[in-house]
Amino acid sequence: MCVGLHVGPSLFNLLRTMRFSQLASAFVVGGAVALNAVACAPHVQGNVMHDQEHETGAAARSTLPPELSADEAARLQRGETIIREQTWSRGDRRYVGGLTYTVVDVGASELSAVLEDVDAYRRVLPKTKQARLVGMSGNDRLVEVVQGNALVQATYTMRVRSEPVAPSGQREVRFWLEPTLPHEIDDAWGFFRVEPFIGENGNPRVLLTYGVLVDVGAGIVRDLFEERVRSALLSVPQLVRRYVAEVRRSY
Repeated sequence: MCVGLHVGPSLFNLLRTMRFSQLASAFVVGGAVALNAVACAPHVQGNVMHDQEHETGAAARSTLPPELSADEAARLQRGETIIREQTWSRGDRRYVGGLTYTVVDVGASELSAVLEDVDAYRRVLPKTKQARLVGMSGNDRLVEVVQGNALVQATYTMRVRSEPVAPSGQREVRFWLEPTLPHEIDDAWGFFRVEPFIGENGNPRVLLTYGVLVDVGAGIVRDLFEERVRSALLSVPQLVRRYVAEVRRSY
């Protein structure tokens, strides 16, 4: 049975405990958030890419997200990133970010290794001056990040969690602000989903879905830089794709 939840005080604590099957639709629609699980309407419609997962040999049917238009699906196949901007406000809290879809010409395990490599974060996270592992909490990695430019800089620690690999080869990485450690932004939350398929040329490819919401906090940073922050956040998939291509060329 599918249940819709509406925005409440502990919304983002709830988001942090959810699996991707619920996460992908937990975004702002018309000023309210409805957590309608994707599991209630799984990816069974749309254009089937291919039926076999190259790296494991296991059957893994992968479809284009059914919510994409035909034009968006064609753009995605051409290598463009599809971006859905989102904004959520309640009281003095204001989250900006969005949901993106990108196809990457790489195997799922190779891309997942990049998302789990703290040393790669300086290249795939925008305006990142430093990223370092500062500890572990169970299986979660605690990663301190310093981001900014000559005018504005913020330091905070993210909790990064890699979910077990699904039988289909799908992988999920979730991250959120660790509130018990010093942080110069108010909140952040997001995820990556890595869904493998075989391209028309027989090479492994990945549908990378990325979602992020960030509250930079009230004040001049929000007033002057919020949209720049959003733009930077939603550039991550292209930075990931560029980094992967550079790494492959160095082999």
